[in-house]
Amino acid sequence: MNEDLIAEYTRSLRIPVYDVGPKNTLKFGSALRLVQETSEQHLGLTHVSYEELRSKAGLVFFIISTRVKIHRMPLHSEKVVIKTHPRGRGGAQFYRDFKFYAEDGSLLIDVMQTTILADAETHKIHRPQELRPFGIYPEFNVEQEERMERFRVPESLPKAGERRVFHSDLDANGHMNNSVYGDVVSDFIPDSIRDRAETVQINYTSETPEGDVLKIIAGEENGYYLMRGDNAAGTSFTARVKTKEQESTDAAK
Repeated sequence: MNEDLIAEYTRSLRIPVYDVGPKNTLKFGSALRLVQETSEQHLGLTHVSYEELRSKAGLVFFIISTRVKIHRMPLHSEKVVIKTHPRGRGGAQFYRDFKFYAEDGSLLIDVMQTTILADAETHKIHRPQELRPFGIYPEFNVEQEERMERFRVPESLPKAGERRVFHSDLDANGHMNNSVYGDVVSDFIPDSIRDRAETVQINYTSETPEGDVLKIIAGEENGYYLMRGDNAAGTSFTARVKTKEQESTDAAK
């Protein structure tokens, strides 16, 4: 298989009107949908798209975590270039980068995402080595300091509300699509935090089916805004938001 094709994929688009919010900028959940679509387009070129991987091997990729660093959200109709490339592995997780660029070449959004390989029916995790027959197995490891950070959401945080999972939230696997969690995070953070968010990390813990209700707890802790969504099975997702001020404080340490 063409190694250049595997190494990086580039696409260009203009931000459509249905993906922007009240301030005419790309919505956070819509940014996650563009990430998901870009990944699927790249995997399609390497013949491991959702449909092909499932039909050939009975396997699918599940997203485990997403970290988004926001420099500037693009505007409606603004032309952006999205580049994605695999970073390697960290244990059973595959790391992939996505970078959104403006026409002048400036970096708008920087995304790191991790996925695992799983059985399409049972959702049991499979070994990364099972991708070798497809010719896209990454043989290199992501350095420990570059891997996704872990964080904990305290039980003591107050309840912020509830979010029912509707049919329109579901994806082809029959549970809430990962990008919709971006909408949930955006809906439940305060306005004052939303406009200052610089880094948002979401960890996906368990699937949430139609009809289930996410119980959201959220609040500030040590300068970060933390959030957790619990479903009937336990924790569905956790999220952490760093503001511009917190990023500056971290850099000064």
